[in-house]
Amino acid sequence: MQPATESAQPLIRTARASDAGGIARVHVESWVDAYAGLLPDAHLIRLRPQAQIASWDRRLASLAGRAGTLVAASEDEIVGFAHFGMSRDTQGHEESAGEVFMLYVATDWRDQGIGRSLLRHGFAALQLGGASGAEVWCLAENRAAIGFYQRLGGRRLPVARLERVGGADFPVIGYHWELPALQ
Repeated sequence: MQPATESAQPLIRTARASDAGGIARVHVESWVDAYAGLLPDAHLIRLRPQAQIASWDRRLASLAGRAGTLVAASEDEIVGFAHFGMSRDTQGHEESAGEVFMLYVATDWRDQGIGRSLLRHGFAALQLGGASGAEVWCLAENRAAIGFYQRLGGRRLPVARLERVGGADFPVIGYHWELPALQ
């Protein structure tokens, strides 16, 4: 993957079925990079893009108004994505909150505003779908994600929860924005 230059920023667009392979690749590579030392190595070592393609095929085929996926595409290459919908959990905030379930940018493309752009477009789509606020959850130990969400004005939710990954439970924390946000 080649990083973007200032004149070649990726296009943010709605994901299509043919994007499943590129999304799966970014998903797995981002997990291996971002969660090294935070999640069990045995779990990260087993992750393969090929195994995620079927999962992304199903997600993209079944969105039908419940959720959405945006991609950052440079030419035909997927370099980031955001997957979002209405919140799965309403503890600690209003029930009309949307949620960004996943936000990942390929390692070589980070720190160029792509994550912020994906989040901004995802928030706009959530607002169009009736959400008055938006949230995102991350591992409580993921300092990079926490710093990113705080820099973008996310307000820490007063609740935490556990999420099961690779057979173990990990604490996750949430951040919330009132919509519109990141305009």
